[in-house]
Amino acid sequence: MSFQPNIKILLTVLLVSVYLSGFSQADATTVNTTKTDRVINDVGNYGKKLISKIKELFALRHKVPDDYTDMELIELLTQEEFNVLVNSSGENAQLALKLLYPRITPSKGFFSFQLGDYEYYKYIKDLKIDQIEYIKLIDESGSECYVDKFNFIKKEGQKRHFSFLLDHSGSMGKRRANDLQLAIYNAIENNISKDKSSTYNLYKFSQDNALIAQGNNINDIRKALIPTNGLDGFGGGTAVKDILIQAITDLKKQDRNEFKLIVLFTDGDSNSDLTQIPMQDIVKEATENNINIVSVAFGSYLDIAYLQDIAQYSGGNLYHIYKPEEFEILFNNIFEDVLVSYDLEFAPCMFGNEITLEMKLTSDTDPLIGRTVFRTPLTEGYSIDLNVLFDSNSSRIDDLYFEKLNALTNLLKFNTTLEILVEGHSDRTGSEDKNLTLSRSRAAAIKNYLVSQGIDKNRITTKGFGSSKPAFEYAPGSNEEPFNRRIQIVITKQ
Repeated sequence: MSFQPNIKILLTVLLVSVYLSGFSQADATTVNTTKTDRVINDVGNYGKKLISKIKELFALRHKVPDDYTDMELIELLTQEEFNVLVNSSGENAQLALKLLYPRITPSKGFFSFQLGDYEYYKYIKDLKIDQIEYIKLIDESGSECYVDKFNFIKKEGQKRHFSFLLDHSGSMGKRRANDLQLAIYNAIENNISKDKSSTYNLYKFSQDNALIAQGNNINDIRKALIPTNGLDGFGGGTAVKDILIQAITDLKKQDRNEFKLIVLFTDGDSNSDLTQIPMQDIVKEATENNINIVSVAFGSYLDIAYLQDIAQYSGGNLYHIYKPEEFEILFNNIFEDVLVSYDLEFAPCMFGNEITLEMKLTSDTDPLIGRTVFRTPLTEGYSIDLNVLFDSNSSRIDDLYFEKLNALTNLLKFNTTLEILVEGHSDRTGSEDKNLTLSRSRAAAIKNYLVSQGIDKNRITTKGFGSSKPAFEYAPGSNEEPFNRRIQIVITKQ
């Protein structure tokens, strides 16, 4: 029989007795909080310190499931190496496709993807673009369109912003808080050696929160974390929504076209938020500003579905770990996820705020399909690619594109105040004067079709750009690129 629980009870009673003997009624005040209309009993600094000590004393111990696989550092393999490993080891390894980090600019969409076995942290590193069978967008009604134009993009020169939200509530305990601080410092130091352009915001939070470091100067980050200081200044409850709002507000100051990722690390459920804003609205605010969220669930005593929803609906990822020894591996893997994933740019083919982005890779075995959320807002300045292509030196609309045009017609009929600009484009084949005329004719052909379907001509303007705004790069030495013979639809009025 263990006597540890009895010792804790005795210590707690002793602490409470000491506290009560030194606590006068005059120390207690009642504060009305206008944000939440809650009544908070302020027990004074003496009482707060006592409560913090009690919570540290009862820092939760987490039971590790019997079937849990310890986190390992990501290993990159070729497709051939992965197959050899599986066949030789007898492991029941299975590839899965993950789509992550969707982002949108007025003219293009972006997302990352990974193919790997996520139980054993084996990732495939040699995928080719022709292994993508399709990419499509699906709206809430089930309507879908296939993305015809997509390319890999280079990682070199990308500016990235990471915000780490580190739970320092009482249930973490002093020792685990120290482990957490040391782990994030070591991981950032390691990442800085590989990625010189990234910046880092570091927050501690419990029922209060504080930005403790920002930028990419490792000396500043070291001063904030080393030597570690446990739960000093924190402890108590957990306010996940409050810290998310603060982190999103700070990241919104960065260029919306740059990569922005929040990593939320917590060991418990949110129970001390001042804000009454629903979590779904907080996540929406993040996605509208091209901010993705990774959720890290530590331990046994939290709502995994809640953290899963935060990650899923913000285009991020969920990790669930149980051991402090895994903290540094976790943070290293989060950085590695970003650096080794495949990054794609594509031309969105559908407007909508609740769109599913789906991709399928060719496979000899089980289908490899991944999905994430995506949004192309009906907002002034935003655009979609109509997926209408033209033959070289032609402005004739092929019959196979009528279905896509009818979808645009229905959108305009449903949103009666919407006005659009139809942009016509060409590739570099021929003279620029000829291409300019050709692009104008292509835009006019689209407008004429929409008008023939009952759309008021005054809601549609047209403009030709020739070859001056290519959507995709040309092959070396070539002036021909079918994907640049295209139509872009731009919202000019909501």
